[in-house]
Amino acid sequence: MPEREAINTFTLTMVDIARLLRRRFEQRLVRIDTGLTVAEARALAFVWRNPNLRQTALAERMGVEPMTVVGYLDGLERAGYVTRTTDPSDRRAKLVNLTLEADPVVRQIAEVIFAVRADALVGIPEEQHALLTHMLETIRDNLCAPEPEE
Repeated sequence: MPEREAINTFTLTMVDIARLLRRRFEQRLVRIDTGLTVAEARALAFVWRNPNLRQTALAERMGVEPMTVVGYLDGLERAGYVTRTTDPSDRRAKLVNLTLEADPVVRQIAEVIFAVRADALVGIPEEQHALLTHMLETIRDNLCAPEPEE
């Protein structure tokens, strides 16, 4: 049986951090008036960060089912914040992008993201922020790589 301390370290801490960041982000989103649901605002933030991505890839990155993201995008498209265009390499796929009308709302969401980041980084010296970001990106890239064969 693994030791309790070994189990309660890196992986579970990362899971906790992800959950807490999302909760703080969603709590802050509720406080601003974007005219969007929290889920739509989160989807808009993902489109902002990942322009010209297929709907299915967007759903995967968001950790939701493709039909769920379609619902979010329907609302965002009605609001005039996103467009969906046919992917030239696959007519069945749709690429998602922001419109200029989304800029003010994206700015509000970005302010929330920056505030949550500032909350999370309290007590970490500023000169270490870039190193931490680099390490987290490396971890993400490692986990995005295909799983090794046994």
